[in-house]
Amino acid sequence: MNLRLLQLCDSAFPAGAYAFSDGLETLTTRGEVGGAADLTAFLRGQLAHGWGVQDAPACALAWRAGAGALRDLDALLDDLKLVEGPRRASLRVGVNLRRAARTLWPAEEGALCPTRHHATTFGALAGALGATREAAVTAYVSAWLLGRATSATRLMRLGGLEAQACAAACEAGALACVEAALLATPEDLGGFSPLLDVAAAEQAGLESRLFQT
Repeated sequence: MNLRLLQLCDSAFPAGAYAFSDGLETLTTRGEVGGAADLTAFLRGQLAHGWGVQDAPACALAWRAGAGALRDLDALLDDLKLVEGPRRASLRVGVNLRRAARTLWPAEEGALCPTRHHATTFGALAGALGATREAAVTAYVSAWLLGRATSATRLMRLGGLEAQACAAACEAGALACVEAALLATPEDLGGFSPLLDVAAAEQAGLESRLFQT
């Protein structure tokens, strides 16, 4: 894993991914996720049935893909992301990631021109920066997992070490997610997580909120 990939997947990278909770804020507000065990279940569910079977394989397929394949992947993500909030969030983070990348690594701009969603932009950029496909997907999954764990510390009475323990408890699920993503074809992208989709859709209606969606 090269230094540029580590910079790209850092939580402080100015792509704005830290501003989204993937419905976790709604679930904590309702009391459906209220502690470490609940958070671990949420993370495992997303890896196995939601984000992990949609964005992770899209990232893998975008690695060093051609312009046509990247456009097809983005169109597929448009169709699969049924809830407007997460779909718009994915596009917004993709825009921010491209903007930052053009400033930091202008020589790689050509690899990013066709991409729109976060997953495809990350995969294409990681490939252009010299990361291996496996390293790119592993970094992408790790960034999502640790990002959601960090979000949880702002949403519930959960310390940083407890949140990291939840992420560590998801190691097997994260590795399985990476392995499946590396073997996936476009036809494998999907996901079925209705509770999480509803929570993400209802986030905008919360009386007060810390995250955008």
